[in-house]
Amino acid sequence: MSKGTAILRQQNEKRTLSLLRIRGTSSRQEIAKELGLSKNTISLIVDKFLKEGIVQEVGIDENGGVGRPRIRLRLVPESYKTIGLLVGSRQCQYVVTDYVSSVLEKGTLAMDFREPVQALEAIGRLCARLLALHPEALGVGVAVPGLVDPEQGLLRFATNLGWRNVRIRETLGSKLNVPVRVMNKVKASALAPAFEMPAGEAGSAFYVSIDEGVGGALLIHGQIYHGASWTAGEIGHICVDPDGPVCSCGQRGCLEALVRLPVLKERLLLAADGAGEDLPFPLVIDRHEGSAAVRETLRAAGEYVGAAMTQVVNLFNPEHIVINSPLHRSDSFRQAVADTLAARALSIPGETVKLHFIHNELLPAIGAGAAIILDFERE
Repeated sequence: MSKGTAILRQQNEKRTLSLLRIRGTSSRQEIAKELGLSKNTISLIVDKFLKEGIVQEVGIDENGGVGRPRIRLRLVPESYKTIGLLVGSRQCQYVVTDYVSSVLEKGTLAMDFREPVQALEAIGRLCARLLALHPEALGVGVAVPGLVDPEQGLLRFATNLGWRNVRIRETLGSKLNVPVRVMNKVKASALAPAFEMPAGEAGSAFYVSIDEGVGGALLIHGQIYHGASWTAGEIGHICVDPDGPVCSCGQRGCLEALVRLPVLKERLLLAADGAGEDLPFPLVIDRHEGSAAVRETLRAAGEYVGAAMTQVVNLFNPEHIVINSPLHRSDSFRQAVADTLAARALSIPGETVKLHFIHNELLPAIGAGAAIILDFERE
């Protein structure tokens, strides 16, 4: 087999894996038709995957039409795994996921991560241990807060970590015998919901995270759009109230200044006469949403988010908007986002966009692992 033929064969194998990951199950005939390849080519690839335990036969399609019955094929998810990390100032969350991003193992490494040399030494030891336990892992994805150059795996700066110009990929890559991918925390998070969307529905999506800060990411055909200086998606610094408070960026009335969770919790406690100060944010909502003043505070937050999403919908016309935040448990917030978007967005894109409200603190680590899978399929 020539080098060119071997490369083409490998590319077709990756395309087959990607299709089975997205579709769940398929037949040889369907794969060949979808990928525009001959049945013989797909049969050779599938036979190889069956022998290696990457794919399994899961039954016969009785409605497959005339001719020989079509045997359904399914990817064995644990045949390939990834490791995903989220680095914070006081802890590093980690997950081991299978090929469809289901979490197989998770945990936390607690220490002071504000000194990068010591932090990366500890992270390297953690990854080495996980790779020994999970030799099927294709690589390690690292999600960090701050400005990241994903091409170089370089963290330009991260305010809460105190890191500047840290070559994470180079440092970890020299310790580990697998690919290392480094991404901004929010952009990594955006990849995880995209993996869960049905095939054909993830053409474009805008992801929003509302937490200690507010960030966003634009996905086009499942790929993150980073922008010329890697800052695309900074929804937190869209002005939604010109008379609002001054933001950390120096502007007035940014979305982040109005709805980031520490600020919003203060307003909720004020509306609830201070009750529940020691409660985590989700429990503050659960305990006090019966109060008219609290509902009004949550409704106002939803209107601010809806106003920002209106600009996203009008500019980018995404199929999906995914909002990841503990605010997902508030009916007042969700309804206000939807109502504001319906009232202010252009009619056709406003009617077609689908809103999703979720909350999963593991999404940055899961998404960083998902990035490894996408890189593997593109090789």
